[in-house]
Amino acid sequence: MTDGQFSPRPRATPPATPEVDRWPAVQDALRGLLDEVGAIVDRGVTEFDQPHSLTYRAAEAVIIHFHDIVSNRIPPERLGRLPADLPLAAITATRNILAHNYRSADKTIIWAVLQRELPQAIRAIVGPD
Repeated sequence: MTDGQFSPRPRATPPATPEVDRWPAVQDALRGLLDEVGAIVDRGVTEFDQPHSLTYRAAEAVIIHFHDIVSNRIPPERLGRLPADLPLAAITATRNILAHNYRSADKTIIWAVLQRELPQAIRAIVGPD
């Protein structure tokens, strides 16, 4: 099927690359999110509830980022540490509401997630080590 001007080269197998332990970077990212959650909560629910609240916007970003980490970067054995009352499906649903339909998000629920569920989940995943 070639006209003489093109001849495909055989595929080359890429050289093996050593496995990189990405857990320390992921762990640092989760700890950073925990610090951000603390900073948002420290500013208080009154500021969070204001129209056009920057702390609410920050909370959206934290939850979306947490979902990205949990969905794509956490080793399976660590993912199993998620609290039973916070399944991945709930994290995904909350992320999707915030990312795609943010006006329908219940600020009371988002605040509760920031105060309790998210810190609990991050601490469970990161663990004492």
